[in-house]
Amino acid sequence: MSQTRTILVLGATGHFGGRICRRLVGEPNTRLVVTSRSLPRARSLAEELQGINAAYEVSPSAIDQFSDNFQQELLNLNPDIVLHTAGPYQGQSYRVANACIAAGCHYIDLADGREFVAGFSELDESAKRAGVLAVSGASTLPGLSSAVIAHYRDSFRSIQAVNISIAPAQQTPRGIGTILAVLSYCGKPFAVPEQGKAVIRYGWQDLRWQHYPLLGKRLSGSCDVPDLSLLEDYIPGLETVTFHAALEARWEQLGLYCMAWLTRLGIVKSWVGLAPCLDFISEKLIGFGSDTGGMQVRISGTGTDGNAMVLDWYLTARRNHGPEIPCTPALVLARKLARNELSRTGAYPCLGLITLDEFDAEVEELEISWQVDQRFLSGLSS
Repeated sequence: MSQTRTILVLGATGHFGGRICRRLVGEPNTRLVVTSRSLPRARSLAEELQGINAAYEVSPSAIDQFSDNFQQELLNLNPDIVLHTAGPYQGQSYRVANACIAAGCHYIDLADGREFVAGFSELDESAKRAGVLAVSGASTLPGLSSAVIAHYRDSFRSIQAVNISIAPAQQTPRGIGTILAVLSYCGKPFAVPEQGKAVIRYGWQDLRWQHYPLLGKRLSGSCDVPDLSLLEDYIPGLETVTFHAALEARWEQLGLYCMAWLTRLGIVKSWVGLAPCLDFISEKLIGFGSDTGGMQVRISGTGTDGNAMVLDWYLTARRNHGPEIPCTPALVLARKLARNELSRTGAYPCLGLITLDEFDAEVEELEISWQVDQRFLSGLSS
């Protein structure tokens, strides 16, 4: 008989945590511990999950990652796998990951903070000593983006540029953690590799038009994400990496652009304190748009035949299923660990740890699809 694995979701009642829990219910040979700083909220979620599958074991627990007793509380719950979904990760330390390593359990997070994910390998030695796997950035970036690049890498002799953008649906709830992350780098400078040089960009500026199938043309702004630090080492010879986010409501995009200027001019040091207000406003305006979002990964380089080539991978998420995308790489890894299909140990950013086929299989029952447009600059297409 297979051993039952305990999967603990930290921040289970949050924007992404709840989605992960609902998709994990019924996973063979596992039980689920759903946590929140509020025990009543954790109990409410546990009851909802039991309603989905009464035979599946779900336990609620109150736990706070910032408490002095966090490590002991984690030890008492004795998980095999911890999914850390309690963002924002910008400014967080590795105390949760370190506590998991000390407790001898695997760790996976959905971090999108550039420094947080890029520096995560500093825990590699301690994770290997403990015999556990710790993964940061098991989310859209760099989890899915690197899976797309790996899937099409053999179509290129060399890759010179990767340009990534996302276009969230207006009707999709943001969540306070996402808004805090967005505001953390609004107007702040960060380095972007462009044509082999480090160029300074500012959060939510560097406006560009992005075109997505079904969504049309959207205005986008530059964001500070892990891929800007990680992809240069992941793809030898890569010269340019960019990432832009294109909000559906153009007035929101232009509003963030103007807010960024106020920060650059020194008038407003940080917009983070405005997060609750913006969260309230976004909830009130959620109906003024569509339920369809998208993502693009453009890979530019030299094809195997020596011709210059551009490959565009487009993802479309309908029926407000966009937030399921950042949850998916973590789910793929958690299921593989629970099924003993992943023996790797150490601490890594989520680069090439899942495949595009695994992502596709995980979202098969969701309204998420993707397509590819591949063309050669000589005019040939395939």
